[in-house]
Amino acid sequence: MIEPRGERLFTNQRQWPRQLLALGVLSALLTLSATGSAVFAVTHTVRTGHELGQLSRAQGFHQDADMMHDALLTDFADARQAGRGTSPEAKARVLTRTKSDAGKFRSDLEALRTMELPADVRPPVEELRLPRLRYVAMAEQRVRSELQGRHDAAAEAAFRREFQSLLTRQAQLTRTLADRATRVEEAQANQERTVVAVLVVASVVLLAGWASLVAMLRRLAWSLFQALGREAEQRAVAEQLRRTLVPERLPDVPGFRLAARSRPVNSETRVGGDWYDVIPLPSGDVGLVVGDVVGHDLEAATAMGQLRAALRACAVDEPSPGAVLSRVNRVADLLQVTELTTCLYAVVNPSTHTVRWSSAGHLNPLAVQAIGSAELLDGDPGPPIGVADDAVYVDRTCRLERRGSLMLYTDGLVERRSASMTDNLARLESIRGAPSDPEGLCDYVLELMLADDSDVLDDVTVLVLQSA
Repeated sequence: MIEPRGERLFTNQRQWPRQLLALGVLSALLTLSATGSAVFAVTHTVRTGHELGQLSRAQGFHQDADMMHDALLTDFADARQAGRGTSPEAKARVLTRTKSDAGKFRSDLEALRTMELPADVRPPVEELRLPRLRYVAMAEQRVRSELQGRHDAAAEAAFRREFQSLLTRQAQLTRTLADRATRVEEAQANQERTVVAVLVVASVVLLAGWASLVAMLRRLAWSLFQALGREAEQRAVAEQLRRTLVPERLPDVPGFRLAARSRPVNSETRVGGDWYDVIPLPSGDVGLVVGDVVGHDLEAATAMGQLRAALRACAVDEPSPGAVLSRVNRVADLLQVTELTTCLYAVVNPSTHTVRWSSAGHLNPLAVQAIGSAELLDGDPGPPIGVADDAVYVDRTCRLERRGSLMLYTDGLVERRSASMTDNLARLESIRGAPSDPEGLCDYVLELMLADDSDVLDDVTVLVLQSA
């Protein structure tokens, strides 16, 4: 039977609202599903970002503990040598260095103990804590005994066995931490792929009804996911590294004023390969450090942290800047910390205003006179750290005049695409009328040398010390 035309039209008019309603409900459900998936993914990303940050910190403390583990064996060897008849001063230096290394070891272990770690990582960290503390105690006991001339072959053998045992177990923990970090990164990548798939399917269906709304939600959800994912992962790691690798404030040094500036070229993580440090030494002198690790990523920053810790440890009882750099180079070669790092270390005597400095492939310091003129100090730099295991570094000296300044800097200040480094060094040396205070001098030099930020190739760090 044939339906009348008016009846068919009436029936179609009744079906369209139902179809639109069904399409609207389906679109709303898909929208909610897509939004829920995105929110879940963002929450997961924030959580995994925090976990990656904690794992990165744990790796840093664990690596520092590894370094102190090796340093205490070196302290024992030095104590044994000193116990055979060296001066009381030499023995005191060995004992002081041992206490410093042991204290740093215990501090790293305490930091690991109090960290928020994944459930499958906490047990191996805790299992290794007591053997490490036992090893520190044995090392301190053996050093004191050797310094007193009391050599015990059986105790030494037990100490060395403990060292070898920890060597293997620490390597296993290093692999455990690295494997866990890799799994977290893979889980995050899988979550990203899942969210992409959900959003794509939802977009295809929603284009049939709410095309403009779906497109807007997709863009917002995807942008939010990317932004929070990067923020959660990078801020947790980069902020922690920044706070631990750069001095929160420069120390007060009687007779001198200090200022520093550091501008990483990597604007996403805000962590570069440059570092600077000011070290008040037991002798009353003050150590100045500026270094540049090859690279601009988190790996470079991690290497920077290890080198900074090694240099601080070596500087405590070694007055010669060249000898300090040699010891840091040996540590870097032994532990394979870096393939290439330049560093300049200077020691300033507040009483005589004498500066002793040595360079490992780094640019020479700039001496700025009170009248505002400048001069690059003479001296051929030694090889960068990590290049040669038998590198020798030479000490050089200069004297600061009253109200004169010494400026240490990295090659980012003078390295450009548009001009040679030689020309820019000459430009730096030709400055005139620079401000007399360190803060003003830093700003003046940066403004002069970084007029075109787009041409900057590397991180830029400047450290200025001025004689009062």
